[in-house]
Amino acid sequence: MSTIICNYAVLRFQPYPETGEFANLGIVMLCNNGEFLQLSETRQRQRVTHFFDKLPSTVFTRARREFLQELRRVVKLGHDHKDDPAMQRRIFQHLVEPRETMFRFSRPGTIATDDPHKALEDLFMRYVHHDFSQKPNDEAQLTTRVTQWLRSFKNRRYAERTLGSELLKVKFPLVWEEAGAARQAVKPISFDLEDSTSIIEKGDKWEKRMRRLRDDQQAPADTVFICHAPQVKSGPRLRAYQEIYHELTGTGLVRIVPDTLGQAGVLKAIDESPALH
Repeated sequence: MSTIICNYAVLRFQPYPETGEFANLGIVMLCNNGEFLQLSETRQRQRVTHFFDKLPSTVFTRARREFLQELRRVVKLGHDHKDDPAMQRRIFQHLVEPRETMFRFSRPGTIATDDPHKALEDLFMRYVHHDFSQKPNDEAQLTTRVTQWLRSFKNRRYAERTLGSELLKVKFPLVWEEAGAARQAVKPISFDLEDSTSIIEKGDKWEKRMRRLRDDQQAPADTVFICHAPQVKSGPRLRAYQEIYHELTGTGLVRIVPDTLGQAGVLKAIDESPALH
């Protein structure tokens, strides 16, 4: 049996893009023998809703049902063009291109196989059932650590707050308010993403948010990003992070504190803002 080359992407459910957490729900696959396939989780609702415990289960169930209906339609369309590889590639590329939606796909991968259907099932078991959250929690784990560290400030209480105006609302996990005003917002954030484009896009999104808050006079007196940088010593991911670092700090929108300083260093940096003294 000849070897078949297949491109595949992992379907992810990511209701809160700012945290970086996601759950793998399925696989879509296009093979050079004309097979256009998908396999998705349709039953285990509680596993996902327990993971995202603040999300109403009805929101996930309805959204998943509607998305999978559309996914099946697109995959059938691709399969119907089995004799037109160029059309199939366009359909696949359009399906998996990056989007700012709850349901999105990973960067495509490639696999060589003798049996595309078995390969699809193997990928499904690996990503959906055995590695449910993939690499979900860099930012969530950092948020948990920083939340615990901030408790050492006995005269401050940090809590999740949504800041902004009717035009733009921005949720921060840790905000210290005094006399009804936001004195300081602390945002643990991970830029250890899979490629430089994702890093730039995430940084640009937060720069626009902070700039709008400042222009609308809704920004806290001090905003601190506790950053988890890409775990590389060189290359485009590091350059992308450095560019975002300079853009955010150079405009005075935020202060950036590396998480590598540890508890003592992070708390010292958080407390050093001239705006708080």
